[in-house]
Amino acid sequence: MITVPGKILFYGGFSVLEKGNPSLSIAVCDENGKGVTAEYEEGERKIISPQFGLYLEPKLEDSQIVSFAYIFTEKYLSACAKLKRHTKITLSNSQIFGEKDHKTGLGSSAAATVAVVKALFESNGFDSDAHVETIHKISQLAYAAYSKKIGSGFDIATSSFGKTIMYRRYDPAELRLPATFEAEEIEKSLKESVNEPWEWIRTVPFAFPKQYSLIFFNIKRGSTSTISSVKAVMEWKKSNAEEYKKIIKMQVKAEEKAIAYLARHRSSGIRKYTHKAREAHQLLQDKVKTAVKDFDPIEPEQLKNIIEEAEKIEGVVAGRCPGAGGYDGLAFIVKRKFEGIGKILEIGDSQSLKLDHIKLKVL
Repeated sequence: MITVPGKILFYGGFSVLEKGNPSLSIAVCDENGKGVTAEYEEGERKIISPQFGLYLEPKLEDSQIVSFAYIFTEKYLSACAKLKRHTKITLSNSQIFGEKDHKTGLGSSAAATVAVVKALFESNGFDSDAHVETIHKISQLAYAAYSKKIGSGFDIATSSFGKTIMYRRYDPAELRLPATFEAEEIEKSLKESVNEPWEWIRTVPFAFPKQYSLIFFNIKRGSTSTISSVKAVMEWKKSNAEEYKKIIKMQVKAEEKAIAYLARHRSSGIRKYTHKAREAHQLLQDKVKTAVKDFDPIEPEQLKNIIEEAEKIEGVVAGRCPGAGGYDGLAFIVKRKFEGIGKILEIGDSQSLKLDHIKLKVL
């Protein structure tokens, strides 16, 4: 059985889209060590997920990311003469990822993608840990082909390596997506992309300090489309490239220092520079919302108020709307054995938001 973690991008929202910028993607699973699990056995070419009502033979036209992951892996192994058997894969999600109609923003789609790729490698006799770089690349390619875009890839990378990482995105030019979904085209693009080194990819393990914990809250009945938010920011960037560059530079400078202080467990430095990174995001959202209709703020006023009030509680180091922000969730770095979760829930109530504490383990 394979189990793959989700992620929380505490540092790097938006800036991770630019090649070479640092981000901190925290790998998370539930308290029992479960993320997205994949059980595999020799048999029919099937992907089954009782939670989501899936029982399908993988096809690229069925609009399921797991089908893209299955077929791309199958084509790669076939092209390398390493495909030995057909495999039935059964997927199961930990409750930390939420439900079909209300996900928690912890990266279940990326984790499921990687889980399928790893399961096929294991089923065909290959140690997934020994082939993690290849699995990572196939997963990135499958996800990009499915979504018809090349994203930052931090979520796929976190799930692939199965641990908290400092991540700098690859050069998008290194992903050679197939021109068509014909078998020969897929095999050709996979061999060209996977077998070449990705010059700009940087995934460095980051040991999350034992002096701290990470707590995460889902916002009930609240959600923000990451895709829509990123599209809005990129649309504004087209006409404001230099201004965008300056704001991202502010963010990157602050987050590099915040991460350095986190590694040295210096709470005052973590808070100071997390605040500066948040200020950069607040400036960015103010610029974008004047130009793009219906833009969801990166740090909504209610969540800003919760963070500011929560940081007055003993043991709270710094709070953040992680990733692309909005109402997808709220994360806090806190001191070990923090006992103020109930107080944060009360602060949420005072802002007319129902927070749901998701119990996590950091990897």
